[in-house]
Amino acid sequence: MDDMTAHVRTIGGDMAGTIRSAGNAKRTLMLVMLTTIYALNYLDRQIVLILQEPIKHEFALQDWQLGLLTGGSISLFYTAMGIPIARVVDRGIHRVRMIAVITVLWSVLTAVGGVTRNYLQLFVARMGVGMAESGYTPAAHSLLSDLYPAQRRPAAMGTFATGVPIGMMLGLAVGGYIAQHYGWRTALLIVGLPGVFVAFGFLLFAREPVRGESEIGAAPVVIGKVGFREAVSELWHRPAFVHVVLASAAASFAQMGVMAWLPSYLVRVHHMSLTEVGLGLGVLTGVAGLFGTWFGGWLASKLGVRGMHAMLWAPIAGLTLSIPLNILAFMASDGQTMLWLLVPPMLMVAFWTAPSIAVTQSLAPVATRATASAVYVVGCNVIGVAMGPIFAGVLSDLFNSMTGSEEQGLRLSLICLSLLMSWSVIHWVIAARYLMREK
Repeated sequence: MDDMTAHVRTIGGDMAGTIRSAGNAKRTLMLVMLTTIYALNYLDRQIVLILQEPIKHEFALQDWQLGLLTGGSISLFYTAMGIPIARVVDRGIHRVRMIAVITVLWSVLTAVGGVTRNYLQLFVARMGVGMAESGYTPAAHSLLSDLYPAQRRPAAMGTFATGVPIGMMLGLAVGGYIAQHYGWRTALLIVGLPGVFVAFGFLLFAREPVRGESEIGAAPVVIGKVGFREAVSELWHRPAFVHVVLASAAASFAQMGVMAWLPSYLVRVHHMSLTEVGLGLGVLTGVAGLFGTWFGGWLASKLGVRGMHAMLWAPIAGLTLSIPLNILAFMASDGQTMLWLLVPPMLMVAFWTAPSIAVTQSLAPVATRATASAVYVVGCNVIGVAMGPIFAGVLSDLFNSMTGSEEQGLRLSLICLSLLMSWSVIHWVIAARYLMREK
């Protein structure tokens, strides 16, 4: 009898292990698919960076107009739609189907940009891309938070966030090559196509998890019972959450301000071709950003054993060290030397991404996670992605008028943006202190 009982337990244990393995495989597949779509999201969003010099010459634009095209056209409207869509996500919409639909929309609108005939038409097309993309991050963050428990969330978010450097790498490398040989319009038409096919694949293979599925011992989540004002008020009264959002927005402001103008800087100052710039920056952002984002998530998971506050030492250290290294790179005498010097700071700058997502999601109640993600994204986009490139363009025009040199004006602008990383570090330190008090 005892032997039979032991045998039954063994069989039961084997079946439980098989079920867990199957669940882990499905969860991993979801993570891979969401990361792939995130890469396409950034590919379609950031490809204009490598195309801005030929666009500038064709439409006879000033730098502030380029900054508005690369930053404001997508980010301001991305921001305007982010919170309303996040509320729909929190109220129980089928997130997998929604992601498939908006992926098709932004992919088609990216291609539409290739057939525009003036600056206003291109601006409107890019605005549509931003509106369509605005629902993706809140829905993806909400899905991943339901799939991965709190202790595994930083590593999962780190993997997800690698979609950013992958997308930027593809946008710069592929976009630069196509623009150099076939024109910037063809580049937009070609990069818009893959998203349509990936969206249909996601719809076929992805599953919709139960809300709060990853929370151990959590009560069932009642969908749609938390009002918008109540949700925002609850988040606002978490000082750590507020400062993590401000820290992320400040880091995004400086980082995207620099990234938006690196292609133009290499073309203007170091006279590199679009193919050279696209390949050089593509490999740089891909390798450094990919490893830096993954390592930031891994390091935050390891440090998080000591408490959530310890996760934030990863971005504090990375951003602080990146400031002098960035400035050193901008003083280089040639483009190849500059690209090599940018490897360490670009790797370290990426440390903040995964911890910021993991902490904001962990601080938010299950029923308001998409709203928390949207608030986070709004902060990063309004202050960061939208204003950073515009601010850099305005500074470039200002320093150009003072020095009489476009090259020197852009160099001084990028140095100023690098120094502003210290603004982000201050908020990270404050957030860490609040989390220590809550420990």
